[in-house]
Amino acid sequence: MRITDRRAPMGALLAASCALSACSLFEPRAGDAPVVFETAGVQTPSTLTVGLYPHVPRIQQFEQAITAAWAQRHPTIALTFLSEDDWDGGYGMDPPAAADVFVFDAMFLDDFAQRGFLSTLAPTEVQDLADFVPYALQGVASGGRYLAIPQLGCANILFYQQADAPLAQASTLGAVNTALNSCQYTSEIPPDRRGLMIDMSGGTTNAALYLDIMHSRNGTYPLPLPPDPQSLDPQGVANMRLLLQTASYWNGTCEGVAAGTPCGAQLDYQRARWFDQGWGRATVGFTESMALMSPATRASLGFKLMPLADTDAGDLFYADVIGINTTTVGRGTRALAVELANLMASSAVMQASIGPSGGEAPQYLMATRPSVFQALGQQDPIYPRMYALLTGANNPRMFNLGPQARSWLTKLKTPIVNAARSNYACGCDRKTATVIGNNSDAAAICSATCANDGGWNGQWTNTPPAAPSASVCGCRSCPLPTAATAAGARAPSSAAAP
Repeated sequence: MRITDRRAPMGALLAASCALSACSLFEPRAGDAPVVFETAGVQTPSTLTVGLYPHVPRIQQFEQAITAAWAQRHPTIALTFLSEDDWDGGYGMDPPAAADVFVFDAMFLDDFAQRGFLSTLAPTEVQDLADFVPYALQGVASGGRYLAIPQLGCANILFYQQADAPLAQASTLGAVNTALNSCQYTSEIPPDRRGLMIDMSGGTTNAALYLDIMHSRNGTYPLPLPPDPQSLDPQGVANMRLLLQTASYWNGTCEGVAAGTPCGAQLDYQRARWFDQGWGRATVGFTESMALMSPATRASLGFKLMPLADTDAGDLFYADVIGINTTTVGRGTRALAVELANLMASSAVMQASIGPSGGEAPQYLMATRPSVFQALGQQDPIYPRMYALLTGANNPRMFNLGPQARSWLTKLKTPIVNAARSNYACGCDRKTATVIGNNSDAAAICSATCANDGGWNGQWTNTPPAAPSASVCGCRSCPLPTAATAAGARAPSSAAAP
């Protein structure tokens, strides 16, 4: 999953397939509690409508796994899956009335519940309660019922090379910055194995990051939301600025990047692709970023929860959860919707949805059932390491913005973006109007190019990836913060996350 403010088609990322062996038979696991779904007296519909969480590497694999399992139970009831244009995971859209079930980022859980979108579930309506990780099940519980069924999880993860001892040993944000240093590159893409890469481009991404930092510092839960920009914690903002300075302004913000270029188009998991190509010493993203990396990169990859402060008062995990639409009651599809939601969250269907498929590696999405980690861990050694992130976490809690999530984000996300970018201490590359032929040309060209950006710092290059299409000059300052508009949403990557 990812927190995303600008969406890109998933089909542009990876070809999707579902191996027949993975999607054919779905038997209940031993020990599964039986669930009874009452449908007597209700006319059977011809189709159910499903909104999946769209920000995953291979969403078609989910569709195929769910469709195959559902067809074994109800061959005469088709499933219609909403496109990303019709359902974005909850970031900028309310659940469509036509959706029977919808998967959404649990940061909006209380908001959706308060506004009447969720038909709550009795404990007897949720299958295999004992097979959920505690933070996810506790996070959806309310008044003896469940607001939704957990499906996926994620957290901010630091990826680096296993042999990089300083990063492997770094347990605080300060230690990560000491290992990487600030202001190591001024381009969008690091020129080599230097610096950090991190998505701090979107409004909701930044707001979530700020709250994650504050939870690392104080451990307070439910998450306290600052009521206005004047209430932002100075140290929390300072940590955001340090993260951006450990990366680069262009890499973190995507501001000023030409439309259609990788960062400018906000392709999911782009920084993971760059890391896989040998650029950047470390990158922050979600576990599914590994699906975009080569087997060779994964074989030598280190990863851990990203330290966001110099204290660890508690760890936050995001979750994607399955909601039952209250509109199902009126059209008589609620019982089938509950059955479908349980099937979507079941261990067998989740293994088929996120595991290896059609010659592809697993999607490396973080499950919310231990049994899924255990089963996939028998096929891939990365999954036990992912599960260890959960079992080793400090008092893990589910990221939830509370009942005023949308209104708070609308009010605070842009001020948080601007606060994080203010007083940026490093410079920025600027594309030149003419190609620089040599050092003699550089002085005049770069002085003019950087005239409005603090002057030239003496650096220039024609070499990709820093200069992908023309010459660039290193300028001493970056643009002032601009109001970041966001249609909603988290990335990673994005970002989110998901």
